[in-house]
Amino acid sequence: MTDINQRLPQLEQLTEQVTGGSILVRCNYDVPLENQQVGDTTRIEDSLQTLTELLQAGYKLVLAAHQGRPKGPDDKQHSLKPIQPVLEDLLGEKIMFVADWLENPSVVQQAPTRVVLLENLRFHAGETDNSPEFAQRLADLAQGYVNEAFANCHRQHASMVTLPTLLPSAAGRHLTEEVAVLEQVRHNPKRPLVVVIGGAKVETKAPLVSAFLDRADKILVGGKIAAELPQQLKQHPKVTVAELLPDGKDITSQSANQFAAVIATAGTVIWNGTMGMFESEGYRLGTEIVARAVHSAAAFTLIGGGDTEAALTVLDLEDGIDH
Repeated sequence: MTDINQRLPQLEQLTEQVTGGSILVRCNYDVPLENQQVGDTTRIEDSLQTLTELLQAGYKLVLAAHQGRPKGPDDKQHSLKPIQPVLEDLLGEKIMFVADWLENPSVVQQAPTRVVLLENLRFHAGETDNSPEFAQRLADLAQGYVNEAFANCHRQHASMVTLPTLLPSAAGRHLTEEVAVLEQVRHNPKRPLVVVIGGAKVETKAPLVSAFLDRADKILVGGKIAAELPQQLKQHPKVTVAELLPDGKDITSQSANQFAAVIATAGTVIWNGTMGMFESEGYRLGTEIVARAVHSAAAFTLIGGGDTEAALTVLDLEDGIDH
């Protein structure tokens, strides 16, 4: 952790630079929503330590985040409004939700509450286009910036890459912890290192498989991407690709049990992405078999991805995961 502290600007450094006013915290609130209800609070809970420390230090907070991939500002199924009451309960703080912050920044700046939650940043093209003008509008809302959105750090978006250049900036507590754990796994994992990759977005998961070829001992691929993975990756000796059910909505129980047997031999397990359409009970078996194998493994276990986290919550297996 010492090396990480030296490489990432910490909250202590930020509070020395910014002695009052507001801090904009880029949070990771891309959580599962079911009928406009939060289905899993893990990512919200991950931000609490940073938010509490900043509030105790006397700052007002402007919370910025995204939800899914909305088609525009009228795509209300991706609104962050459902986050507000959940965060109020967890943080123990009244929160003002501001939908039209871009048009009316004074509403944010003059808010009567100590915490303001902005509407989904991706409702505006400037976020995903990494617009300098959009980043500046965000910067005008605060005197400092904290990144607590580890899962979005690879995105070339305005709130992630341009905004930190406009304000004194720091890494949040959870982001720092995430980086420290991944550094350990990356440079000195306990072997064998088994990587389990699922999900449906082959455009993001295929590069992940490629990236682990030089580091992992075994790569287990399930989910929809098992059918869509490029042939050269399927044929790699480190890669095992699951068989899918005829409708393609889950992996077979035989493949799931094969994965479980490999996981049982691991020294380190990294898992990202469910094995099928987990949200439908009829297609939950593959994910459940893999989840129970990871839960009971003697290995160091690291889980990533909102759907994977949600699956563990539904199966009540979160407590058995190291990170």
